[in-house]
Formats: sequence, structure tokens, C-alpha cells
Amino acid sequence: MSSTNSDSPLLPLDIRLRTLEAQLFGVPPSIVDQPSFTRGKAKGESSKSAIRQIQEAEEIFERLSSESEGIKRLLDGYDQYLPLLNPPTTTTLTNDQEQDSIESNKNERITESNLLPDAIKLTMVLEAYGDIRGAERDLREIDLLKNKDVQGSGNLEELLPLKPNLVSSLKQTQNTSRELSKLKKELNTLLGRYNEFTSTTSDLFIDLHHQLQYLEDRVYKFERKKIKEIQERY
Repeated sequence: MSSTNSDSPLLPLDIRLRTLEAQLFGVPPSIVDQPSFTRGKAKGESSKSAIRQIQEAEEIFERLSSESEGIKRLLDGYDQYLPLLNPPTTTTLTNDQEQDSIESNKNERITESNLLPDAIKLTMVLEAYGDIRGAERDLREIDLLKNKDVQGSGNLEELLPLKPNLVSSLKQTQNTSRELSKLKKELNTLLGRYNEFTSTTSDLFIDLHHQLQYLEDRVYKFERKKIKEIQERY
């Protein structure tokens, strides 16, 4: 095996994945029956070399990492997820210990959290810190609404299906508000024109009043002049 392929960063990952599969599920018969796993293999037998298999594995990992974001994150954070890829080896148990282990496994249900090391749990908690703080803030707001006796504060699950109706009502309200704003603008324009009309009409009436008063004065003067002329004649 060449140094280039033996120093590949994917080789330890491939070995650990195979070790993990073998420890959890055992060695599949298809692998055991392969000629490359049989002892005393002749040099002339036709089988893929280890270098070729590693190259194919590297190509598969590169293709999968380009297609799957999860695999890409696994490869990028290899050191972080290393404890998951290297489970502790099982030790030989006596018959009594094996019986006790079987009985305890029957009584206790193994969860995923029991299989994770404390370091991984701490990393997961730190990554979810923002979500946990957000959920805590939301719960405090809900408690505050409940303490203030806000209607429906404790039945948010029942109110969520009404969200589409609320959104449509908000849209209708916005449309109505825009129409009212348009009508208000038109009404202000009409009121401005009315004020201008009344002001012009008032000015016309005042001017007409002055002209009538002037004519009345002229008529009164002519009448007095005429009366005076008549009196002078006689």
C-alpha cells in the first residue's frame, strides 16, 4: 500500500466505521465469503486491491458529502464525533454477570442518551443553547399572559389553527384602511374646494353690497337734487 493512500484522512474513518458495524451488527456473511478475506489467497486471484477499495471509498465519501449536508458535517467535525465512532469494546463476562446484564437490560430500557458520552451531550446542549433560551423566554411570556388573565393565553394550540383566518382578516383590514385613507384624502380635497367656494361667494356678496349701497347713495342724492330744483322753480 502506498504512503499516499495510507495517509488519507478518510482511512481512519473507514476503519472505525467498519469496526463500529462489526461490533454492533457482526461481520456480514457477504464480507466473510469474499476472496479478499480468505486466508492463503493466491497472488493470481482476481480481486480488488486494498488501494483500489480505499480509492473507491474516498470517491463515494466525496460524492456523498457533496450530496448530503449531514455527511459533510460529519466529515468536517470528525474529531468532535470521534467518540461516537469509537465505542468501548466489550469485555468477557462470566455466566452470572451475563445473566445479570440480560435481566437488567430487560428491566431498563436503553435510550440514545445512555449511549452518548458526556462530552457529546455537553456539545449538543451548547449548540442548542440559543433554542433553549428562546423556548424559556416564550414560556415566561406565556406565564406572564396567564397571570394577566389574557383571553386565550393558555390555549395557544387551539388558536394556532385560526392563524389563516387572522392573516386574511389583517389583509382585509389593510385594504379597508387604504380605501379609507383614499376617501379621506378625497374628502379633504372636497372640503378645501367648498371653503374656497364659500370664501369667493362671501367676497362677491360683500362687493355687491357695497355697489348697492353706492347706488342707493347716488339715487338719494339725485332725488334731493331734483326736489331742490323743483322748489327753486316755484
